Amino acid sequence: MRFLAAALVLCLCVALPASAQQAGTMPLVGVLLINTAADPEPARSLLRDALAALGYAEGRNLRLEFRFAEGQAERFPALAEALVGDRPDVVIALGDAATRAAQRATRTIPIVAIADDLVAAGLIQSLAKPGGNTTGVSILATELDAKKVEILKEIVPAARRFALLRDPASSTEARLQAINNMARALGLELQTVDVAGPADFAAAFATLRAGGAEALDILASALLANFQRELARLSLENKLPAICQFREMVEGGCLVSYGVKRSEIYAMLAVYVDKMLKGAKPGETVAQQPSAVELVINGKTAGKLGIEIPPAVLGRADEVIE
Repeated sequence: MRFLAAALVLCLCVALPASAQQAGTMPLVGVLLINTAADPEPARSLLRDALAALGYAEGRNLRLEFRFAEGQAERFPALAEALVGDRPDVVIALGDAATRAAQRATRTIPIVAIADDLVAAGLIQSLAKPGGNTTGVSILATELDAKKVEILKEIVPAARRFALLRDPASSTEARLQAINNMARALGLELQTVDVAGPADFAAAFATLRAGGAEALDILASALLANFQRELARLSLENKLPAICQFREMVEGGCLVSYGVKRSEIYAMLAVYVDKMLKGAKPGETVAQQPSAVELVINGKTAGKLGIEIPPAVLGRADEVIE
């Protein structure tokens, strides 16, 4: 019995360090995102689901470390430095500001980004040859934000003064030029209001109201897309028909969205993470753009705003939420 007890203790002493060592060798993927820790969705679930589809399970063969900017992009540099200090195998950067901060923090750790326009923002050299240590998904913001103005004009044809709600951290000159060109072609006046975080939202809508805005294009931005409920609420309170970036924003109360599918871009993101963990070089891994774009309309919001969606727009909609 004394021999068996000693043998059991020896086995436990050997097994515990082996288990700890196994946990320690699981690849670490760090994630920089604008969300608050209290409301990490939908980014966290979308990422976990996309990785699970490739066989990665958090705690089994992968470690995920989320760092939240709490709606304040200026926090990203410190968050990125701290994350790089943990020596992750891959850094996921969600949004332009997060990607820039990650690039400043490391030139060697692979960075996989989702950004509004990776090339126009100067985050990579080109889609075909990203260069440096960054690759990822560029979500067509330059083209889509201008198209959103055209769609919104179809919905409110009598409107002449459109507003742009903009996050300066993710707005490029090319995108603004494309929007201005579209507005000029449609005979619209544009009012642009900048916000740096959720604390600016209420004042921004007060400025829009004072400026006589008749409709609103909420431009593509990690910040604006992930604080969707507050923006939808404010657009309704201020009787402003708003077009947004993702369908989840319409589910939150925005009138209409026109943009890529989040599920698709996170599936693409997960493939990049998988490639990096298997030794691919980000600078030599072609960056991509999503293929699917969807138009989603919130019928309830249209009713609250007293807007009748034109049949031509309804006919092109992928979904009408009632």
